[in-house]
Amino acid sequence: MKKLFLYLLIVTAGLTSCTKIIEIDTKNAEPQLVIEGKIVDRLMEQQILITKTVGYDEVGVYPKVTGATVRVTDSRGNNYAFTEKSPGIYVSRMRGVYGVTYTMDVTAEGKNYQASSKMPNSVKLDSIGVVSNSFFGEERKTAAAFFVDPAKESNAYHFNLYINGVFADRIFVENDRLTNGNNLRVQLFYQANDDDDGLKSGDNFSIEMEGIDSNIFNYWFALSQQDGRGPNQGTTPSNPTSNISNGALGYFSANTFQRMNATVK
Repeated sequence: MKKLFLYLLIVTAGLTSCTKIIEIDTKNAEPQLVIEGKIVDRLMEQQILITKTVGYDEVGVYPKVTGATVRVTDSRGNNYAFTEKSPGIYVSRMRGVYGVTYTMDVTAEGKNYQASSKMPNSVKLDSIGVVSNSFFGEERKTAAAFFVDPAKESNAYHFNLYINGVFADRIFVENDRLTNGNNLRVQLFYQANDDDDGLKSGDNFSIEMEGIDSNIFNYWFALSQQDGRGPNQGTTPSNPTSNISNGALGYFSANTFQRMNATVK
């Protein structure tokens, strides 16, 4: 037994002596313009946010881009000027219409950027609720959206989840490639941290459902693949394909919008 102990001690010492600290020299890329814009089917201040990326080792406060010229036109010939309400935030009071294509035109820091998106038909969000699932013998409550997918058209959806008023920083996106025309129950699996066991009795939650076009689905789906939790989950981070021209990051979406609230019993 003593010889075995000495052998293991020698091996451990040998492994320890081979340990090195490797420093990786990460080079910061040039800042890129980021545009995040939505036109929804409600009469409200539509918003287009323009910022810039920051370096890998910099604090995650993204510089706002001011002084840009922002305009949106639609396929019916309407023209909407967006004014800068606060640094980097450009707004115009209008309402999006189903079946209409909207084109965004942004000129910022001497460069021009454009993107188009067609607002799909609205799909009614029938209700939201809680689904109980069993994981390794333990019950877990999950928020869910219930609706009927139209059979005669292709549809895609993006969801936002709020728990007790706090945005759940997860990406939920679906399309009807395999579920066209079905009654759908879309579960929004979420946990605040590794020790969280899901929704609890008394929790208030809200679900927002957006009907989106195919380009925006591809954008959110690419991001969702990077939204892994834990080892070996998700893909290597990269910029998702944007529908905005001239190398800008972000997206421009004309989408339907619905929101419902509920309480966990």
